[in-house]
Amino acid sequence: MTTLEYRDNQFHECSGSPSSDITLKVDDSQNRLILVVPSGTSMIQRRAAERNARSIQKSGFQTTKKGRIGRGYELVFEGHGGALPDRLKHSPREVY
Repeated sequence: MTTLEYRDNQFHECSGSPSSDITLKVDDSQNRLILVVPSGTSMIQRRAAERNARSIQKSGFQTTKKGRIGRGYELVFEGHGGALPDRLKHSPREVY
């Protein structure tokens, strides 16, 4: 399993343990991309990481040793970082 870390608004190859909180795990055995976003992450960062992960899902990620990985894989989310608060998930008209 290859792990990519999210730094400077894009994913980078990780050598050793990731230094970033947001990671993308590439599971070649199950053809899955697993986006891990910890709680406490802003919604803006989460959405930017999600857009980058969807880009990797469509075109793949060029690695130095394995070539292009992740193209056409299923994207799965782990964690609840950047989720909307419950009060914002409903229309104000439904509340009153």
